[in-house]
Formats: sequence, structure tokens, C-alpha cells
Amino acid sequence: MTRILYIDDETSLLTLTQIYLKEAADLDIEVADSAEEGLEKLRTGSFDAIISDYDMPDIDGIELLKLVRTENSSIPFIIFTGKGREEVVIEALNNGADFYLQKGGDPKPLFTELAHAVHHLVRRYRAENEAIRNENYMVSARRVISENIISIEQSALSLKDVGEKIPAAREMILKILKSAENIRNELENSPINKENKET
Repeated sequence: MTRILYIDDETSLLTLTQIYLKEAADLDIEVADSAEEGLEKLRTGSFDAIISDYDMPDIDGIELLKLVRTENSSIPFIIFTGKGREEVVIEALNNGADFYLQKGGDPKPLFTELAHAVHHLVRRYRAENEAIRNENYMVSARRVISENIISIEQSALSLKDVGEKIPAAREMILKILKSAENIRNELENSPINKENKET
């Protein structure tokens, strides 16, 4: 289940949002009634996204966002607030907020939009993390294969003297060396290797 941290100093709204997002959107919502409590929960728990109010007494939503981004640059962060000033929206987005939603009006479409934003951002976050994991795996696999190719080539070359005396062995050694060369060429021309050279 998708786990969300929702931070807001309005306890009644915390409860209402938690109930709605759990029942209507199948989200596991952990709540905190201050930025300090939210930061503590972030340090001790694992979350797929953060929803935060802007106007809070200890640390406002933008300052909280900045603190979160120093430790986690990619977790989805949604500013959900009654403050609709344009400068707040711009500042939130400039500091790495992924979405901004103003409180007020009919709660059902409001919470539906919030749930939709959470699901969309979490899907994107997970896909990006999966792509990074896959790329890291491919780079690691390429390194291991390259190291093994070197070992195979060295072993084959060390048997070359034996191959001079036994023609069948010589032919097998040459095949091994040719196969190792083919694998090396494939690795050199692989997209992962080209991307690494460009970066």
C-alpha cells in the first residue's frame, strides 16, 4: 500500500483527510500536527510521498520542503494549503514542490484531486527509482562481465604453449579468445557503455 505522510497543524483537517484518503483512495496516511513531528517521522519511517500545509507555526511548508530536499531530492512533495497567494505557489515550485493544491470549497472534488495527484506522483517516483536501480544493475553487470572476460583471456593465453603441441587444444583456445573478443566488442558498443562515456 502507498504510504503518505500528511503534515498540518489543523488537527480536524488531519483526521478528515486521513479518513478520506484511506477509504476513497486506498492510501495509508500517517499524520503529524507540526513540521518538527513530520521531520521526526520522516527520519524513522519510510514514505512514498509527503503532503504538507504551508501556514504552520513552527516551520512553514516551504521551509519544511527545503529541509526535506536536503535529505531526499526526489520524494513527491505536495503543498496543500489555504494560502492561495501566487508568490507562495511560485516559491513552492521553485524549491522543488511537485504539486500545489489550495484548500477550500467542496471537499469531495478537492480530496479526489489530491488523491489523483498523490497516485500520479508516486507512480512517477517509483518508475524513476526503478530506472535508476536497473541502470545501476546494468553498469555493475557490465563491470563484472568485463573482469571475467579479462580472466578468461589470461587463462587462455597461459594455455597457448600447450596448444602449440596439441592442435585440437590450440583450436579451442583460439575459439575462446575469439568469443571473449566478441563479448568485449558487444560490451563496448552497448547503449549503457555509450551513455556512461557521454556522462
